[in-house]
Amino acid sequence: MKIGPYTLTSHLPLTQTEGIYLTAALPATLIKGQKTLGGRGALQFIDGISGKHVAIKPYLRGGLVGRVNRRYYLERGKTRAFKEYELLVKLSGTEVKTPTPLGVIESGRFIRCCWLLMETLPHDHTLATAPLTPQEQDILFSKLAPQMSALLDRGLHHVDLHPGNIIVTKEGHPVLIDFDKAREGINNRKALSTLYVKRWIRAVKKHRLPDALSESFVRMMKSL
Repeated sequence: MKIGPYTLTSHLPLTQTEGIYLTAALPATLIKGQKTLGGRGALQFIDGISGKHVAIKPYLRGGLVGRVNRRYYLERGKTRAFKEYELLVKLSGTEVKTPTPLGVIESGRFIRCCWLLMETLPHDHTLATAPLTPQEQDILFSKLAPQMSALLDRGLHHVDLHPGNIIVTKEGHPVLIDFDKAREGINNRKALSTLYVKRWIRAVKKHRLPDALSESFVRMMKSL
């Protein structure tokens, strides 16, 4: 579906009006919001799109370049949004729990910008902020373990997996988010496990999260 300069791709039976609503929300995703561990300050949410509550995730540039250009990338082939969309589709029905992918919005052929559409997950916290008792944390990591085992089995490296990128649903289930730039085809299970542990520990230290989060994660990964 074409809406002005945007191409909207989705398996949902979207109407033209719904496409207009979605694209009208895109400028708000470029506004700098509160910086959060997990980087969801710019997400926008729209209810009632083909009966779904939709989250719109932008792909923004950071660092020095991001100060003058947050939106555009020089890119050929599939956009970052479409790559993440395809990966989430692959993971659907596996042990790995992720938001349901709904589609992408893209603009430009070489100088590009893009957004991922997902079904919103009702939640109040990520694992970084969830007020869990030690027993609740143990239960949550027991639910996370089969997901991590599935990632190792698939040779899939979520390059930014840390407590801020794990949603804790209202029912207490962990859901992995932000698979942007994920790498596939890592066949060395031990080496992949080490990558996950190093990234996790680094994030916990950087953001001064409880050491128990690292201790539980390391213990879980050793058991897989």
